[in-house]
Amino acid sequence: MPQEGAVATWLHGSPVLRETIENMLRLTFVLGLSLFIAAPAAERQVQHIVLVSVDGLSASYLTDQRANMPNLRSIAKQGVSAEGMVTSFPSVTWPSHTSLVTGTFPARHGVIGNSVWNRSTHQEVKYIGDPVLTKDEAIRVPTLYDVAHKAGLSTASVIWPCSNGAKTLNWIIPDSNKTEIHARYTTPGFAEELAAAGIDISKLGEWGWGKQHSTNRDIVYTQVTKHLLSQHKVELILLHLITPDGVEHGYGPNTPAAYQAVAESDQRLGEIWEALQMPPFAGNSAMFIVSDHGFAPYEKLIRPNVVLKELGLIRTDEKNKATERSAWCVAQGGSAFIYVLDDERRAEITATLARKLVDLEGVLAVMHPTEFTQLGVPDPDSNPEAPHLVLTTGPGYSFDNSLKGDAVADAGGHKGSHGHDPRPDYMHATFVAVGTGIKRGKKLDFIRNVDVAPTIAHLLGLKMDSDGRVLKEALSK
Repeated sequence: MPQEGAVATWLHGSPVLRETIENMLRLTFVLGLSLFIAAPAAERQVQHIVLVSVDGLSASYLTDQRANMPNLRSIAKQGVSAEGMVTSFPSVTWPSHTSLVTGTFPARHGVIGNSVWNRSTHQEVKYIGDPVLTKDEAIRVPTLYDVAHKAGLSTASVIWPCSNGAKTLNWIIPDSNKTEIHARYTTPGFAEELAAAGIDISKLGEWGWGKQHSTNRDIVYTQVTKHLLSQHKVELILLHLITPDGVEHGYGPNTPAAYQAVAESDQRLGEIWEALQMPPFAGNSAMFIVSDHGFAPYEKLIRPNVVLKELGLIRTDEKNKATERSAWCVAQGGSAFIYVLDDERRAEITATLARKLVDLEGVLAVMHPTEFTQLGVPDPDSNPEAPHLVLTTGPGYSFDNSLKGDAVADAGGHKGSHGHDPRPDYMHATFVAVGTGIKRGKKLDFIRNVDVAPTIAHLLGLKMDSDGRVLKEALSK
């Protein structure tokens, strides 16, 4: 049985991973610091860099012989690959991608969940899909593309999370499932330019995020990236490929459908690497291939809001819609944020919930601020979107926001989730880098996703003040 306040730890015997995690836990997360210096850090080694995130591509797929990924394996042999990359907590798409591109943990960059509850405005804030906030409203620190643009480099984002309205991106296609968001934030004239080149992005909003369209979407995104290279010679491109994530949510990781999805992504990676072998990119470019998180299978749903309702902390109307909240849960998949909204009874309610929820089936840990701030989630006293408790689970379970049904219920089949504690091996993300400035055939142990941005900045002759480090062991000089 889990114990109240215990943080589940799965270190798998690696001293390097253990040291990485211990260093991560020692970091102090301070908001409002100066986060970049525009002065060159070193001589610029690379003229063009493409950073590709393959959503949901667990590090284990690289060595899983059931995964048909000849391109990625060939690329890894020509460059460097990590045993695994420890991602942000919670290990969900929007916080992880923001850490990848800022080199900071969520407590600093401000994107702390796919969705959160804002205790100041008394409403849910959705980051996933960027339905409301622009980049400047969502991200509190400078990004890699801010630094690059300030130095005079051209920049582009192909459905990279939290990029809407970014003034430091020369070209943007938003990461959204809504037609109106695509119309509002796609760079003016870019859709027409692409259409003239035979690339149709007009259906992206209409297609949404349905699994049935994910293959076509990734094909389009890859075409756009190749166009940005061939026609505009863009110096820094961020690309987000999405097929594995949607498929693994629906069918679970390491299933026939998942293996088909990663094989398709491998084809897209091969196309981009091939494009970088053509003049003027050959010998002047590098490619970073990462993911935002791994995946865990589940068959059961944990519904903390059902427990909160049973305790009288949530009141509902005849349609079971919440009308009053003294506490509230916002699920993050493999973790959940618990907000205590009654200021006068906060200490009492928090203690009651910690005792009650730790015994709920599937809950591995109930973390208080002293524990979850060590994983990069801000303290609730410093951020109105931060929770008062964080719940974690493991394979077999996923958290759900529902107010209906049993507190623990059947999920309706074998599915997949993420958002868990990022330290177990099933949640490790992928890291591969190749090209100019990168060593050949180098194997790294475990790294962190906050190491990616400062390493790319270094290759571009720039410097970022980040929570991560330059991966000098991966660089040729």
